Amino acid sequence: MQGIKVEQRHDQHGPIQVFDDGLFRFLRFGDGGEQSRIDINNPHCPVYQYTQSMLMALVFLPRPAHATVLGLGGGMLVHALHHYDESLSVDIAELRADVADIAYDYFMLPRAEQLRVTIADATDFLTTASMSTDLIFADIYNDDGMQDSQLADEFIRHCHRLLSDDGILVLNLWDEGKGLHPLAQQRIEDSFGNESLCIPVPGGNLISFSFKSRHPEIQPRRLQPAASRLGKKLNFPARKLLNTLKPF
Repeated sequence: MQGIKVEQRHDQHGPIQVFDDGLFRFLRFGDGGEQSRIDINNPHCPVYQYTQSMLMALVFLPRPAHATVLGLGGGMLVHALHHYDESLSVDIAELRADVADIAYDYFMLPRAEQLRVTIADATDFLTTASMSTDLIFADIYNDDGMQDSQLADEFIRHCHRLLSDDGILVLNLWDEGKGLHPLAQQRIEDSFGNESLCIPVPGGNLISFSFKSRHPEIQPRRLQPAASRLGKKLNFPARKLLNTLKPF
């Protein structure tokens, strides 16, 4: 990681740092790796391949009415969703108020009525939520890696409860060699059955897609038109990522 440090804050969870190299701006917690990175000139274009992979849910459900994002970070995912469809209603749960402030102040998170940020623990947010949502994106990390709560039975069950009939749960799973993927698979199967898909991402991330009540279409030829539209809209190689989809 390179660049000039342009902001540093500290809350009860630790430090929050923002760096800028003139082309990209990135967020870091503590001594861990980058948490978010945006292209300053094109903040809606997802830079990380794992974020691009998470957005592939839009190939299966191209016209969602509502999305839920658990873990804001610098807001890369929210930027992309809002650019994809400015009428899309998005609820965001972020644990740290300073992270949300920094997303607005340094990462150009749009201040739009369709985007609602709630400062809350993700599990607490899910427990009290009652809205129906078409997409749930869970990307809950700190400087030590993925938070264990993202694989808890309660967390997965609440996601299943809140999803619409055609809804999809998208998890960013990064186990850092801890062997958590089999546990994630079992927890997901307990609520969603065994028809989930995934995209392996170089660097250790695994993006899973779990479908509420329908068998997912997995024929690349049939999905290519939707992938082409998505890739063109958000400027990433969606058709290439489509070919990496496989059963989880």
